[in-house]
Parts: sequence; structure tokens; C-alpha cells
Amino acid sequence: MIVEERQKRLLRVIQKNKFMSLQELKAVTQTSLSTIRRDLENLMTSGNVRRVHGGVEFVEPDRADLTVNERVPIYQADKRKIAQRAVQQLVGGEIIFLDAGSTTGEMIAYLADKKPAVTVVTNSVHHAAKLSDLMIPVMIIGGQVKQTTDAVIGAAAVAQINSMVFDVSFVGADGLSVDFGLTTPDLEEAAIKRAVVARSQLSYVLADASKIGTAAFAKAVDLGQVVLVTTQLTSEQRTRLKHEMTVLEAEGSL
Repeated sequence: MIVEERQKRLLRVIQKNKFMSLQELKAVTQTSLSTIRRDLENLMTSGNVRRVHGGVEFVEPDRADLTVNERVPIYQADKRKIAQRAVQQLVGGEIIFLDAGSTTGEMIAYLADKKPAVTVVTNSVHHAAKLSDLMIPVMIIGGQVKQTTDAVIGAAAVAQINSMVFDVSFVGADGLSVDFGLTTPDLEEAAIKRAVVARSQLSYVLADASKIGTAAFAKAVDLGQVVLVTTQLTSEQRTRLKHEMTVLEAEGSL
């Protein structure tokens, strides 16, 4: 295993568990403590992890002020697996809503293979352009554009969504927890998600493992209103969440 691949795997392990001791990392990665220490030095330099008493913990990036393009590289491999798993839930021909966000955006390339074609309604300027380029039928919601996320928000957007019915919706989240539900940093984006879920026959939330057990400022919906599509969870995460909602885990993620 080359150094870069080994360090990416090490980071995913720490990210999933939030905190791990060096002995736990040695057992999981099957590498020596000296190798783990060298890899951790590189990961700490890049700001992904920090050493604490007894081990190492994952450093959550501050997503609230990131643009869509800045969010894309974060956990991209996991996001692609989640997107593939989400698209597998479609049979073709549905009218779907695709929420703004980097993880939902990863679905677009896979939607092009669906036959008959799905019709996509979205509140993302970025998504609408990509969908149009791939000749996927698309309708964009009108309203105010939030510059950092390319998301259309506001009362006009919510009113338009409330006049529609979707077979399936796919929404993103910045936080997802048993105590606080599905959350996002922006009240108006939360209102969009709430309206979309209310107007959908079935709703999925796409969230990588770093968002599980966290909460942002504004609640959108309760966990029981959506099906979670995520990376492979820890046993503790799986047990807690499955009491609240249906969970689909993407195959092949660490």
C-alpha cells in the first residue's frame, strides 16, 4: 500500500470513530506504531487530526462558510459511494427533487444512466447546469440565490415547492442526530428541506459519517421523516439511528 493510500485509509478510520488510541489504530490498520506516528504527523500538518491525551481525534472542518466547490473534495470518495447507493433506489421515470449540496451533486453523473429518464427539480443553480449538460430533464426552483452554496432559497422558492409533488427527494444535511434531527446552518435552507420532504412520497437524506451525531443551527425535519443513505457506520451509530429511522449503508466504504 503506497503512503498516500495508507494515510487516506488511516484518516477515514479516525474520521469514523472520532477518537482512537494508537493501539487501536495499529490493530485496525495492521501497521507498526512507528509508521502510524509518521502518518499522523502528516495528517496533523494538514489539519485533519490532532493528538490528544491517549490517542488522536478527528478535526471536523468548518463547513458553514465553504462554497460548493470548496466542499466537493471533502470525503469525496465516500460521497460518491453514497450517491451511487442513493441512485440505486430509483427505477427510472420518477419525478425527483435534488437538493443543493456536494453529496447530492455526486448523484448527477449516475442519474444519466437511468432509463426511462428521471425528471429532476432542483434548487441548485450548479446542479441545474450539470443536469442540462447531460440532457437530463430539469426544472430549477426560482427565488433568491445564496452565493456560498448556489442554493435557491426564500419564500418564493418555498411557495413554488408547495405547489408540487415529488415521487422521491434527496436532501443534504450538515448535521444529523437523534437529539436534534436533520439540521443545517441556515434557517432558509432548512425551510426548503422541510417543504421538500413534506411534498415527497419518499425522502432520502445523504450524509457521510462525519455528520452523524452532530447538529447545526437550524432544524429541518425529524429523523423519522427521511431514510438515511450514508457510509458504513460504527456499531454504536447503527444501533442508535436504527431506532429512529431506516438506514442504508454504502458498500465498500471504510
